[in-house]
Amino acid sequence: MKRRIVNDEQAVSPVIAVILMVAITVVLAAVLYVWASSFLGGTTKNAPTGSTTALKDSQGNWIVTIVKLNPQVSVNSVHWFLLDTTANTASDGLVSEVYGYYPGEGKAVIFVDNDFDGKLSPGDKFEVHPGEPGSDLANLGSVDGFSFRMKFEPTGDVIGYDQPLG
Repeated sequence: MKRRIVNDEQAVSPVIAVILMVAITVVLAAVLYVWASSFLGGTTKNAPTGSTTALKDSQGNWIVTIVKLNPQVSVNSVHWFLLDTTANTASDGLVSEVYGYYPGEGKAVIFVDNDFDGKLSPGDKFEVHPGEPGSDLANLGSVDGFSFRMKFEPTGDVIGYDQPLG
């Protein structure tokens, strides 16, 4: 009886193929995660620090301008508040909800993104229009004595300080 040794190497190819498919899937998942997280406001974990100024224009509207903000954050991650003279909320919302509006479109507070980057950054501003028809400030002729506040949604921290209007 003659012994015959058979070299069967067919099993090596399927094992290597499975390992390659798993590796490609892991790499693809990591790339998609990084790409998707850039749309969700980035990876900022700590609340930004910043400061604002407020000026009243000739029509009685208040302009709250961002002077400093570090780091810059997405309009989706900041909540703004307009507080009345007793510190109760008169109006509020996410910055993304008032982004891109113009006066006369039914929003009492609008956000003007001067550098069009979708982030809050120095030079961007909020405009407060008391008496805006169709808004929650339609019955107010003035917001003198009110305050403007920004809060970083992921942590709940106030950005800077409450900016007095007047």
